[in-house]
Amino acid sequence: MGGAAAPPRRRRSAGALGAGVLVLYGPLSGLSYIPVSVVLGAQIGLTGPQVGLTVGAHALAAAVGSLVLGPLLDLHPVRRVLPLALLVNALASLALCLDPTYALLLGGRLVTGFTSSAAMLCAYVVVSDAARHDDVRRDRTLSLLQTFMSVGAACALALGALAASAGRPRWVFAVLAVYGVAMLAVSLRSPLLRTAGARPAGAAPPDTRRMAREVGGLVRQRRVLALMLGSLVLGLVIQGSHFGVSLLLEERSATISAAERVLLSVLIPVGVFTGSSLARQLLRRRTRESLYQRLYLGLPLAVLLHAGATAWAGEAAQAAGLLLVGCFLGAMMPLSTALGIGWFPDLRGSATAAESLARGAGATLGPVAVGAVAAAWTNPVAVLAVAAAALVGLAASRGVSRGPAAPVPDAHVPDAPVPDAGAPGGAPDPGSSVPVLDAGAAREDEPRGGRAAGGLSPPGRP
Repeated sequence: MGGAAAPPRRRRSAGALGAGVLVLYGPLSGLSYIPVSVVLGAQIGLTGPQVGLTVGAHALAAAVGSLVLGPLLDLHPVRRVLPLALLVNALASLALCLDPTYALLLGGRLVTGFTSSAAMLCAYVVVSDAARHDDVRRDRTLSLLQTFMSVGAACALALGALAASAGRPRWVFAVLAVYGVAMLAVSLRSPLLRTAGARPAGAAPPDTRRMAREVGGLVRQRRVLALMLGSLVLGLVIQGSHFGVSLLLEERSATISAAERVLLSVLIPVGVFTGSSLARQLLRRRTRESLYQRLYLGLPLAVLLHAGATAWAGEAAQAAGLLLVGCFLGAMMPLSTALGIGWFPDLRGSATAAESLARGAGATLGPVAVGAVAAAWTNPVAVLAVAAAALVGLAASRGVSRGPAAPVPDAHVPDAPVPDAGAPGGAPDPGSSVPVLDAGAAREDEPRGGRAAGGLSPPGRP
């Protein structure tokens, strides 16, 4: 029996790794540029606003990409979208390795931002489809993906800090080009990525007009609007905090070593890693809605403590403040994505796109707002502005609730096998051709962990 269970376990591990490789690229592409942006701007003669625009262009393009590609992935399988996006991404990164002008730099950042959203959305679709009948497993796997993202963010900021210290900002684009080629190879070889979102043989094509109506109804729901506002604030807090650290490092550039620069740059991603790992454990005991609302209670306080440390305390207290903010964000960001997918599993691409669009808008606004406030006043005042935004997100989080079940569009996503109640541990049939991700077993006392043997949702779950 142990030998028969091994192949499904290997498929689950390979699927989780493939999705992790894809989501890691988003922060690697977006954040590695921030530490080198000022250096590269000085080398090619850009003004401050032009540098800021190249920083925010990636997040803006990623948000637009989510808006376009999310509904597309509800209609078409991953294999029709992902390889082309990754190829374009690798070519754009190679072009940026050349001697870039402002137009080329801005265009390249827009293209890489758009295509990085394709990688992120495809990873979420893979997770949603593979853990379709198990809410707990899906939510915990999304938190696992956030762990990959935190690793990508730490690597990105360390890479950018090293490239900036060496005066070689184009190193960043060379690494991104190599990673883009690696992602393309993974997408072409992974069976899970090739089959995700495919319609069963003989299934009718999806009704595009009906899908459009249902997506329109999705974004008009009050709980979805509340979730989008909360996601916007999360994007503003994390990107504004990253940019605030960059401003702080520039202020101290004459007195800070390269090692200290790298250490301060990766503190938020280390906190995100810790928070996402903690969230996976907390999801055993609480529903995603309850956990999301409780964590939002602490986020404004964490940002306020960071603001106080920036104004009056030493570097150790500032480091602790950054770690604390990162912990809250690491726990909350995957929950934000899991809420939308859990409410609308048959519109998982569109639900993810709505949440990603809002977060991308916040990530674009964050550096602009922090830079403007810091220029007018001081860095601690800029952090206080971020805390004020977190209070807005706290108010929005009160509107997040389970609500009624979402309408189901024309089926075009293959159902994962329903666990056999008689099999050991409720495991799916080892001979099944549909892979299922495993981010840990569902908690025993949680009524929402998967569907009953008859395929019915547990009471109270959408």
